[in-house]
Amino acid sequence: FVLAPQKFEFLVSFLNIIDLLGILPFFTSLALSLLFSQYSLEYIAKATQIFRILRILRIFKLSRHITGLKTLGTTLKSSHRELLLLSMTISMGMLIFASMEYFLEKDEPDSVFYSLPQALYWAIITMTSTGYGDLVPKTGGGKLVASLCAICGVLCITLPIPIIVANFNRHHEKVKLEDELNEVRERQKAEWEETKYHIKLAKNGSPSGDSDINKPK
Repeated sequence: FVLAPQKFEFLVSFLNIIDLLGILPFFTSLALSLLFSQYSLEYIAKATQIFRILRILRIFKLSRHITGLKTLGTTLKSSHRELLLLSMTISMGMLIFASMEYFLEKDEPDSVFYSLPQALYWAIITMTSTGYGDLVPKTGGGKLVASLCAICGVLCITLPIPIIVANFNRHHEKVKLEDELNEVRERQKAEWEETKYHIKLAKNGSPSGDSDINKPK
């Protein structure tokens, strides 16, 4: 921070925010344990310790050294509209199919759809074609809704994927071209430095060489 030329931009940079999120839970839990009694805020301290998992976000600092991660980040940034569309369609389908499944299955004996959040969990698992099998409809109408949910989920997910893949390929080719251009620039810079060195040597050695040539025998 002391040596940074632009201190504000350095503070709000993405990698520094990751570092802050990684160490903040530790100091928060430490401050709570020092300021308050151990028994009154025992559960709060345990809850803050859970956020220590944010330290795993430091792995994103590798993106500065790995070209593939930089390309992936650029792709996600440029495909925000497609990702927003994907999230909206998945959310709408999840709400629709979860509501239908809940009202069809809630009155059945031994039904696993005892609440709407449970049905929402089933809908997102079904739409993403994961299908753990822990929640299964029993009625004919519920199975029909489940089939439609799975089909709509596959369609909703696969439609934006080609656009995101095309963006990834475009940015990957761009990064590869930039790397090749940087290598060419570095090589030309090294050759130019070597050329200047030889020119300097030639200039420094030219007077003695001329005197040797013009010297009478």
